[in-house]
This record gives sequence, C-alpha cells and structure tokens, in this order.
Amino acid sequence: MTTRFANLLIDTADKLAEAGDADAAWQVIDRVGARLGARAVNAGVFLTGTGSIAWMRSTMNPLWLEEYAGDALHEIDPLLKASMAGEPPRIYDVGFQQRLGPPESRYRQLHQRMMSYGYRYMLTHSWQHGPENKCLVLSCEDDPTHLFGPGTARAFSAVAAMLSCRMEPPGAAMPDARAFGSSWQGLDPREAEILSLLAQGMTEDDIAERVALSEADVLRVIAGAAVKMRAGSRDEALALAVLRGLLTL
Repeated sequence: MTTRFANLLIDTADKLAEAGDADAAWQVIDRVGARLGARAVNAGVFLTGTGSIAWMRSTMNPLWLEEYAGDALHEIDPLLKASMAGEPPRIYDVGFQQRLGPPESRYRQLHQRMMSYGYRYMLTHSWQHGPENKCLVLSCEDDPTHLFGPGTARAFSAVAAMLSCRMEPPGAAMPDARAFGSSWQGLDPREAEILSLLAQGMTEDDIAERVALSEADVLRVIAGAAVKMRAGSRDEALALAVLRGLLTL
C-alpha cells in the first residue's frame, strides 16, 4: 500500500465521519472522486432482480444532464443498463464506444457528446446488499487506471466501498435524478404513513383499523403510491420508498 493511497483512505474515513448529513456526505464523495482523478461522480441504487432505479445522483455538468434527459439518452445508455443489471464493466472507454455503430446513430451521438464534456473514461464499482445493488461511477477525462500505479483498481475498490456507506438518495426534486429516467414524486403524508406501517409488517386490514379507513381505501392509497414510485407491485413500491428514504421506520 503506497503512502498516497493510505493517506487517501485515512482522509476519506475522517471526512465521512465528520459529514453531518446526506448533503455533506455527498460533498465529501465528490471531493474524494476528484482526488481519484474524476471530473464527476455518479451514484445509484437499483433493486436486485427487477433492476428498477431506486435513485440516481450525479455531479456531472448540469448542461449535459439536461441534454441527456431531454433526448432520453438513458433509454440507450449501455453503461446505465449494465449498472441496473449489477454488471457494469470496471473500466468503460467512452472513446472506444463512440466509434461503434452507424455514424448518425443515437448510440454514437451519446458517446461523442459525453467526450465533449470531458467524460472519456468511466471507472465503476458495484456491490449487492440484500434487495439493493449500489453502483459508484467516476467520470474521468484521463485514463484512471494508473493513478495509484498497479494498485489503482484496488485503491478505488477500497475507497468506493467506504463511500458507498454514505451514498444516500438526492430527493425527488433533484434534476440529476430526472436525467437518468428515475424521476419520481414524493409521497403525501397519508401514503407515507400507510407504507411505513406496511414496512413494519402490518396487514392492510390492520392498517385500515389503525388509520380509520376502509381496507379498500387503504388499497387505493397503496396503489396510488405505487404509481408515484413507478413500481409494478406493492412490494416494489415499498422497497423503492424505503431505499429513497421516504418512510419513517
């Protein structure tokens, strides 16, 4: 282990411990990413099995995120799809990818535009933890593989694991969440209350009695929350709400 790498690990642990809230922790993650040679940091959580996006956040250029969202490039982004499947490549060479496909294809345009913002390489790391798959991606202009010499991959893996412990959702109103096709509405107080009770193991009948509604009304509230979560089932809606930090448990 090099002294530089050791210092980075110590500094990262100290700064994360000092971060008082999610926004402060995200700022630490961004600064650590810069020390690793990144122009931007991207983080996301996906549901294992379905691949549904729980949340995404990014420090990429807002103009790029606006272009990405406006042209729905998340629909054809191979790195996003691989991340959702829990199998992102360790190094994604944007320059190589932009040479693939027909010259006027959206695929080639996606990669050409990424390079115009200085996102030439994407260094990725992912972890599966229960029902969720976490992914951290550094967007770099220069080849990041030798930043710490032969141990660069190990250095990033160790630091990324530390950072993942403080990766938290950005909130429904954040533009970077919308950019990746993961826009979602917040829950109203009744929806949050009922989903919180579901998460505590109560049945719909028990919840109806607790909140003084009919069971049919409770089911309607749950169905409405699922639509807001872009979920295909009650269980998926519940999982997404928990991962997005919308419930009181």
